[in-house]
Amino acid sequence: MTVKLVTLKTDKTLLATISEDASLPGAVIVKEPVQVVMVPPRSQTDQGGIAFIPFLDFSEEFKTGIVISPNDILTVTTPLRELLNQYNTMFGSGIQIASSLK
Repeated sequence: MTVKLVTLKTDKTLLATISEDASLPGAVIVKEPVQVVMVPPRSQTDQGGIAFIPFLDFSEEFKTGIVISPNDILTVTTPLRELLNQYNTMFGSGIQIASSLK
C-alpha cells in the first residue's frame, strides 16, 4: 500500500492509502481518503493554500477501504512531499520525509 493522489472524472482529487482490487482489474481501494481542495486567499497578503476534507468518513469502509471503479478514475499520481507529510501526520505513522538539501 502506498499514498497516492487519485483524481476522479468528477474533478475531485483524493489523497489516500491505495491498493489494487484483484476482483476488478484497474480498480483501486482507498483507505482513509481525504479530498484535496484549494483554499482561496483571505486577504491581499495571504497566498491561499490547500485543505483536506474527509471523503466518505461516515461510511464503515472509510478505514477498511472504499473500492473505486476504473471507470471513475481519471489518473493516479504521486503527491508532493508536503502533501504526503501532512497526510502522514493525520493518518500515518507521523513520520515526515525530509526535503533533500541542495
